[in-house]
Amino acid sequence: MNIKGEIIAYHGWGFDKNCWNNWQEILSNNYTFKVFDRGYFGDEILQRFDNNQSNKIIFAHSYGLHLCPQEQLKTTDLLILFSSFDYFHPYPEKQKKRSKYALELMINEFTKNPQKVLEAFQKKCYYPLSYIPNNHSIIHWDKLSQDLVSLDSSQINREILKNVPEIYIIQGTKDRILSPFHAQKFAKKLTKNSQYYEIEGVGHTLPFTDMKYCLPIINQALGETENHGNT
Repeated sequence: MNIKGEIIAYHGWGFDKNCWNNWQEILSNNYTFKVFDRGYFGDEILQRFDNNQSNKIIFAHSYGLHLCPQEQLKTTDLLILFSSFDYFHPYPEKQKKRSKYALELMINEFTKNPQKVLEAFQKKCYYPLSYIPNNHSIIHWDKLSQDLVSLDSSQINREILKNVPEIYIIQGTKDRILSPFHAQKFAKKLTKNSQYYEIEGVGHTLPFTDMKYCLPIINQALGETENHGNT
């Protein structure tokens, strides 16, 4: 088997490693595909790159970029971001205040009724598709709470991102968690090394629910990285 590189995939808040199952199945013939798990619904799983592998690739969905160690980003050849951001709250200041207030309400409600907040969040993630709640036997509410609070202030060092050779940013137009406008602003900060793709009519969970639209973009990204590695 000719392994062309290594992929580590990071899920976002309220998800787990299983959301990457279809990607792992499709890409594992040509790539070593590893999945991180924060441990919201089971054991935590950390992943590292094999230093002997060329073409180090990270997939990150939403807050997953913030769960990825920044030291790992420094060694990444290709970063593929689905519905993701360097800082959650948008600008200008009026929109930022509104976003902060909405998150504050969510955090306060989470302390009283975490199950209700989690299900409401996941319903918004899956929009415009219908959402069927998962019946997890284990839920680590403390980790979910900790990361929800961290979301308010967590920022990715933009200089690290600017040094990643290639970044693909993929966004859905129906995303109710992260607006396309916010994603566009993020992409414009990284114009020298990023490519921005917007997919019409899909929501926040686009890599998991709308894989058929994402796959051609991913194949293009992986092909470019392989070519860079062979030069």
